[in-house]
Amino acid sequence: MAADKQIARFADVAMFEAKPNDMASNGEQVEPKVHLVSMTAQPLRTMAAASLLYKGVIVTDPMEVIKKDAIFEFGEMTKTKLQAPLEFIDFHFFFEGVTRAFTHQLVRQRTAVYVQESLRFAVKANAGLEVAYPPSIAELEDDDPARAIWNNAVATTADTYNGLISNGIPAEDARGLLPTNITTRVHYKTNLRNLSEHAGLRLCTQAQYEWKQVWYGMIRAILDYGPVHERWQQREITKLFKPVCFQEGKCGFHATSDRFCSIRDRVDAHASAGDPVDQWTDIDPFEPLREGAARLSPAMKGYLDLPLRYCGTDGEHEEHTYIYHIQEYKCFGIKPS
Repeated sequence: MAADKQIARFADVAMFEAKPNDMASNGEQVEPKVHLVSMTAQPLRTMAAASLLYKGVIVTDPMEVIKKDAIFEFGEMTKTKLQAPLEFIDFHFFFEGVTRAFTHQLVRQRTAVYVQESLRFAVKANAGLEVAYPPSIAELEDDDPARAIWNNAVATTADTYNGLISNGIPAEDARGLLPTNITTRVHYKTNLRNLSEHAGLRLCTQAQYEWKQVWYGMIRAILDYGPVHERWQQREITKLFKPVCFQEGKCGFHATSDRFCSIRDRVDAHASAGDPVDQWTDIDPFEPLREGAARLSPAMKGYLDLPLRYCGTDGEHEEHTYIYHIQEYKCFGIKPS
């Protein structure tokens, strides 16, 4: 009986009520949430098993590759254009609480696979609470006139959308009224070669702020994936994720219409001097994720726990992780989890 009532309530039998966003249901601002559903087991060893064939070495079991050789082969992949072995490392992410504006940009990566919550059929009955605030609105006080204008527009649009659905309009037609910042869910599958290339553009300060939120979540998800004693592989992988200037050895954004960049002057100085990127020790590749270099949402202000460039050993771990207080730009060395 319940199923019959639901079918009768919607104009199209393929329509269904989308699962409400948990953050919105709890009265919180909707923010991107990243889940790493799966990634290649023993990723560096698997990649090395493939790359060693370039040298005539046959490997049929990734566990035959010792740690030192896996790290060496991974480093070799950063020095050549023959990076096919990186494609043996796959990632399957699930994003929720991301805006349709974000997913419009995400799917421009043609080398990935996507399955997205479709607004043709998924009815956003909770739409009034699931439109994400942009950072300039999110940081305003509740009684600020601009925030009130935004809230009123969202509420009116959501009421109109739900009214159309209730009056027999198919979701694929009613969705035309929903704001670009309506949040959605998407599965995203790619490989390391393409992900690292994509990182170059999306970790750049020119990218939309929401990319900073998502990339922060992706980096954390990768670092926390798999058995703790094997996460040295994940830490090596995250070192590939750098702004495009690190990939090209120079900045490609000097037009008057380009956004401010906190590292551009230093990049230009190194490029003019002909310094290779491995000598850019005064530049943190993750600096674009910090306040002042790119706009961040209020939820990300304060402390960011991010992996930074290689800085030596502490006896037990191969590298330090830093907690940056982005308002004071201080760092404190801690052991990674």
